[in-house]
Amino acid sequence: MANDNKSKWRTGATAKNTTIESRSQVEKPKSIKQLLHIMDPANRFPKPIRPMGANSTSTQCTAAIGGTVIDTTGLTKIKSVTDDTVTVQAGVTLRELADYLTPLGKEIAGTMDLVRRTVGGVVASGCFGPSHDGRDAFIASQVISMKVVTPNGKLLMVDDSQGNLLRVLRLSMGLLGVIAEVTFRVREAQTFVLKQRKMDITTFAQAAKTLAGQQVGIKFFFLPFKNVIYAELRRAAEGDQPVRSLAWHVKDWGESAVLPSMCSKLSRIVPIASIRYSLVDGLHGFGRSVLTNTLTEGGSSAVEYRTQTSGRFVAPPLQYTSWCFPIENVAMLLEAYRAFATEYYKANKFRCDMPLVGMRLPADQSGLLSPCFEQPMFALRVVSNPHTMWEDYAMDFAEFAQRWGGVPLFNQSRCAEPAYTSTAFGSRLDFFKKIRRQMDPDDRMVNPFLAQYLR
Repeated sequence: MANDNKSKWRTGATAKNTTIESRSQVEKPKSIKQLLHIMDPANRFPKPIRPMGANSTSTQCTAAIGGTVIDTTGLTKIKSVTDDTVTVQAGVTLRELADYLTPLGKEIAGTMDLVRRTVGGVVASGCFGPSHDGRDAFIASQVISMKVVTPNGKLLMVDDSQGNLLRVLRLSMGLLGVIAEVTFRVREAQTFVLKQRKMDITTFAQAAKTLAGQQVGIKFFFLPFKNVIYAELRRAAEGDQPVRSLAWHVKDWGESAVLPSMCSKLSRIVPIASIRYSLVDGLHGFGRSVLTNTLTEGGSSAVEYRTQTSGRFVAPPLQYTSWCFPIENVAMLLEAYRAFATEYYKANKFRCDMPLVGMRLPADQSGLLSPCFEQPMFALRVVSNPHTMWEDYAMDFAEFAQRWGGVPLFNQSRCAEPAYTSTAFGSRLDFFKKIRRQMDPDDRMVNPFLAQYLR
């Protein structure tokens, strides 16, 4: 594996943000008025100024060492709801929003993963998951208006009559201001049918090709050293579909708590790598089979989001990096990742102790910096319990992703090279840079991590 350039990515690209706040001035506004006060240049809060929600990012996009972190979790009001909209402040979590909408028989279209994330975070940086209707990659696509406090300390109100500006603000990484309030389009809650299958790469690729263009969601868990994929196929139910919430609780508890925790314990009590990872694969194979047999075919967004523990019973938290890849070469991509993981293990005696997670994303042009703006993509998320080799693995995976035409996400893709990122987004990033310079000429919202991609 290539190691020549690793040292240059140590600064600003790899460290987890859990210690950033202690080296920054942290402000937690509880109203838009307080947020306006912080953002007013006359009040001289140190820059860079970076908004932060749940801090679930795997990069340093929210870091503001020597500057000001704006903790948006104090903005927690759900302002209003109508038959087809809901208006909430930026600090409301996706879980809280689902809890509020479910008794009303409502939901937001699009996909949600990591439901502890805040509304402002998922609109500003993207949040994807396994869609069941294959239509919308990001929940940000359902934003019809928002209030943003701009870098010059003014309140900007944007709605869908200003479609181009709204598209720029979605997935804008807080570089154009701090999102204070969002209005989403809502719909009647829907149920979906879920099918789970165990297959190898070839069978999975054939299934994905067959389902291309259909309104179906795909999520899978790949064990590369076993050439086994546990796939979940989701499509909207035609009629009433019974949903067992207990089954979803069991599924989430197993995925986000039991399996990660047991794998973490194996890393401490089994020192021999070959034995440890053999046990890890066996554990995941058994666990996925149990979870597959536990679930009924019925599901709904409301039940899934409200039962997600999001790993809160897991200590320490999982580490991850995500990239998006063109959908048409998924078989070659997974074979290549299998070879990459095998080669890395032979050279370093390290591999991830959690499955590779994949999700199909439909083409989505709702945000200018959408990674699937031009075509449908597969998002691949490499996940592991903490390990001393994780940083090097994430760096080498970034090199792998770039060789295979991956598109990075600024909040989730570790170690993406600036030159490559500029090529991946092309003229869309150039246009975004132009707008950003107009809205933030003094670079109040730009930290060193993001600056490397904006030159």
